[in-house]
Amino acid sequence: MPIQDIGWKIEKQYLIVCEGRDAEGFLKIYLNSISDTNTNFSEDIQIINFGGNNELTNRLKNLRNTPGFDNLKSLLIIRDAETDFKSAMQSIQKSLESNELPVPKSPFMWELPKDETPEKDETPKIGFLLFPTCDAEPTNGTLEDLCFSILSNTKAPELKQEIAHFMDTLREKHQFNFARPFKTQLHTYFSIHDKYVSLKIGEAARAGAFDWNHAKLAPLKEFLLKMFI
Repeated sequence: MPIQDIGWKIEKQYLIVCEGRDAEGFLKIYLNSISDTNTNFSEDIQIINFGGNNELTNRLKNLRNTPGFDNLKSLLIIRDAETDFKSAMQSIQKSLESNELPVPKSPFMWELPKDETPEKDETPKIGFLLFPTCDAEPTNGTLEDLCFSILSNTKAPELKQEIAHFMDTLREKHQFNFARPFKTQLHTYFSIHDKYVSLKIGEAARAGAFDWNHAKLAPLKEFLLKMFI
């Protein structure tokens, strides 16, 4: 059964809070795609969009007062690294600390409550990841960078080269300044396919734009499995 948008009511014991609707849509389709008879990610994990990065601290505060929080076993935060992954890490850690939640020292690490017995504590274990790598070695970038690297089209490498050449031409000949090149390149790719044109990331994910078995997604799946341990 596909994941439903159940908002701020906590109904499951495993929760992902993510930055923005694009991440929410991407993750919902991804979880549905990797669910199997042994691990049904789509049934067991709830996803909540916390909005912009500057809203995380208040969202976590509200989350702590939301019915169902005391039953959480694992809480995972996912956001973009943007242009400074160290700053992104520190921002998440500060939000957790200000809400008296366990603070992982780095991405790709689960932090238990102080007594290390979450079954006896009302606080869940906490982890966080940064797009685009979703692993222990973050780099600057965004969800769009990850998406552009896991395109399902077998001709994607050639098309990506053509898109890069197109953007370079616009820069050099017409003085275009791409403030968000990662978004431009991904949505340029979408625009040249009738199947994806004008779609948002979550919609493109549902339409089959991405390869869910791509090696770049392996760390994400590995960390999600650890939610249940």
